[in-house]
Amino acid sequence: MNTFGTLFRMTTFGESHGPALGTILDGCPAGVPLTREQIQVELDRRRPGQSAITTARSEPDQVELLSGVFEGKTLGTPIAAIVRNTNQRSGDYDKLKAEDRPGHADSVWRERFKHRDHRGGGRTSGRETLCRVIGGAIAEAYLARDLPSVRTVAYVSQVGDLVAAVPPPGLTRAQVDAHATRCPDERVREEMSRRILAAKEAGDSLGGSIDVRVEGLPVGLGEPIFGKVKALIAQALGSIGAVTGVVWGPPDLLERIGQPGTVFHSVKDAYGGIQGGLANGEPLQVRAYFKPPATLMDHAKGGRHDPCIMPRAVPVLEAMVSLVIADLVLQLNARPHTL
Repeated sequence: MNTFGTLFRMTTFGESHGPALGTILDGCPAGVPLTREQIQVELDRRRPGQSAITTARSEPDQVELLSGVFEGKTLGTPIAAIVRNTNQRSGDYDKLKAEDRPGHADSVWRERFKHRDHRGGGRTSGRETLCRVIGGAIAEAYLARDLPSVRTVAYVSQVGDLVAAVPPPGLTRAQVDAHATRCPDERVREEMSRRILAAKEAGDSLGGSIDVRVEGLPVGLGEPIFGKVKALIAQALGSIGAVTGVVWGPPDLLERIGQPGTVFHSVKDAYGGIQGGLANGEPLQVRAYFKPPATLMDHAKGGRHDPCIMPRAVPVLEAMVSLVIADLVLQLNARPHTL
């Protein structure tokens, strides 16, 4: 199960401390404008070592396009891209050959496969998500050509018990990226940064949430029953290792859920842009909850780990949502009646 998607298919490969990680993207139509630089922009947003509140592992994460693109346009053939690992410190993980970390996949992978790569978590490492960012960048290039109204923006909405205010419509990635926490709320983001740094120094960690907003989706996008937009996005976001819950709807949905139906259904944004499993024309809204990273105390102090994963996970969530949308658009265009 290393492939995601039906028609717009992404396969990821590689381990955290192997020679390289990469993506094979199959199903992207020919003629889509795409350059290495477009993908690199998104990888730079996810890469480690970009600020004091992230892991100290310093990787340039320079993408190499191996196939599927010629003269700045996709060929319709499989697009293969890799990122070479250059800053591994595998010795940091030697004692984990026989010692499993609580909260990680170590013990269950050992039981399931009887053999595993202990270096940095191997395939279960968050480093695998760079492959998804590559796939998402290609998906966004396709959407920019065939559905240019779509705008997908994610932001950190909570760190620990600090909750950000809901930003107004029209939020941009540039606004989100203006601060290392990737929280657009000036009221709380400095305190978020201080708490993340304090957790890092103490060998502790913090969880929270990321909100994703998609504007410009056409009414009716999605498939009935098992292909519902909310079902596919739940699968996409739930496949990210640190995600522990997904909620669709406005950011205050959990507060509204106790309201009687006459009140709940009187507000048009109550459905988070989805009705009957299909996009309803309103902005699609979804929140993903993240558990605190499970590498703690001596393991955290001795290695290079993120004390709070959300700032670097923002482009990963955007990528996974974009992959879902691109796949649904291709499926819809393959039918006799399109939007």
